[in-house]
Amino acid sequence: MEIAHRPLPRVDVLAVTGRIDVVDTAVLKEELDKLFDAGHYRILLDLAGLRYINSAGLRVLVSARKRAQEHKPRSSEPGDVRLVNLPDNIKQVFDLVGFTGLFDIYDDMVDAVASF
Repeated sequence: MEIAHRPLPRVDVLAVTGRIDVVDTAVLKEELDKLFDAGHYRILLDLAGLRYINSAGLRVLVSARKRAQEHKPRSSEPGDVRLVNLPDNIKQVFDLVGFTGLFDIYDDMVDAVASF
């Protein structure tokens, strides 16, 4: 798995490529925790290059979204973790486990960034 971080004015984009399996869930969690620890609670995960995600990876995503949404900012802009560019096989996994309704999911990067 590879993670590329691209900070934008209103959101941090993490492009995740490869596989999120048992080993890589810790790496993904660490990257998300770094953003949270730096006060960045508006995160967009670009999953266009993701080929596989296991249940532990799904739990990391759900936990990150919960942590971001629970952050009480001084401004009126609450935190969130949103998803963009889900490959069909990854979307099927989200549908199967009922996670499609838990996340704001976008097909287009421009729309996803604008949602923040």
